[in-house]
Amino acid sequence: MDSVTIKPSKLSGIIKPPNSKSYTHRALCLSLLSNSPTIIVDPLISRDTNATMDSCLKFGSEINNLESSLEFIPPSILSNPGKLNVENSGTTLRFLTSISALVPTGEITITGDSSLQTRPMQPLIDSLHDLGVSCQSLDNDGTPPIIVHGGGVQGGNTEISGSISSQFVSSMLISCSQAKQETNIKLIEPIVSEPYIDSTLFMIDKFGGLVTRNNNVLTIQPAEYSCNKIHIPSDFSAAAFLFTGAILSRGKVTVIMDGQEMPQADKNILNIISQMGASIDIDSQNSSIAVSSEGNLSGGNFDLSSCPDLLPVVSVLSLFCSNSVKITGIEHTKYKESNRMKLVSTELQKTGATIAEYEDSLVIEPPNSIKSCRLNSYDDHRLFMAFSLIGLYSEGIEVIGRKSIDVSYPNFIDDINSLSGKMVINQ
Repeated sequence: MDSVTIKPSKLSGIIKPPNSKSYTHRALCLSLLSNSPTIIVDPLISRDTNATMDSCLKFGSEINNLESSLEFIPPSILSNPGKLNVENSGTTLRFLTSISALVPTGEITITGDSSLQTRPMQPLIDSLHDLGVSCQSLDNDGTPPIIVHGGGVQGGNTEISGSISSQFVSSMLISCSQAKQETNIKLIEPIVSEPYIDSTLFMIDKFGGLVTRNNNVLTIQPAEYSCNKIHIPSDFSAAAFLFTGAILSRGKVTVIMDGQEMPQADKNILNIISQMGASIDIDSQNSSIAVSSEGNLSGGNFDLSSCPDLLPVVSVLSLFCSNSVKITGIEHTKYKESNRMKLVSTELQKTGATIAEYEDSLVIEPPNSIKSCRLNSYDDHRLFMAFSLIGLYSEGIEVIGRKSIDVSYPNFIDDINSLSGKMVINQ
């Protein structure tokens, strides 16, 4: 069976989470467009990043596995792969749509699994049209498959709503350094997941790109990318599950976090769990963060517009608070690997919680006690990991969707069990 049963247990120990999925995607795409080889140190190897790597190979790259790193040798001219299947990776879809326009000739079709084929793409398509790129949705409904015609990006001016996905903006930022002239992108507020744009700008700077920002206007100058070596930081998105596990199990976990100086949206988890009442000890000298809790959590209001991937863990933590929790800024989570906003609401009500769903928010009234239940993650990796943590405190929790963890955290179950957790894979 594709499920686990979790038995109450107290987590304890020291652990290092996987490295960042979002930074690995960015490193691979920038290396693809570079004019010299790049050593990518400590990349995350997962289902999503493999989708990007496989696509880079089809564009003509050579990627050699070294000890805990990749040697990435870019092609002198991008090959036309004809068709790319990026499976369930939305980041790969968005980034490679712009990159595909840089192929000299021909057209490329980008598709993926049934979930990915529901992802909105029209804002990116419209902006690429403004910049001289011919591309369209195959079914003319703004979703994949996407057809992109090569020939380059002209550049110029465009504006794009920031309300659906920051990946549209990051996609153009990465590719427009290769445009034929200066590009100006005006961001229309509200801008969701803005720290991910900061991550992209950080990486572009490391690769020698030339991007300036004046309020909500990003200006990209044509430039050649080159970076001899780039280190991928530890992933706060993954660490959030370890912090949450420590809190719900009434234990203490020390998480080793490399590269904390690099911008990451989900670092906001530290502010959230601190506000809820968890104990946090940051040791800068040893790059470690220790989290513990006696179980006395407080509710409150939490705005996740800049860090939507935290919705699953914050929702699960809310079940154990002494008062209600309002989570806002999450309308765009409807367009993730699943409709996370809806599934969090429907599934967590099985625990006995009362959850009210609004256009851009959830209000969670925690139950007096957690009911035994079987939760379905609908093959969404973040839902599976968050839901499974409930069982560290409460009896009778089974979660379906175990195989999804290879998207971002392949060793999640092993890591939880290494901290004295009791996750049992159902046969």
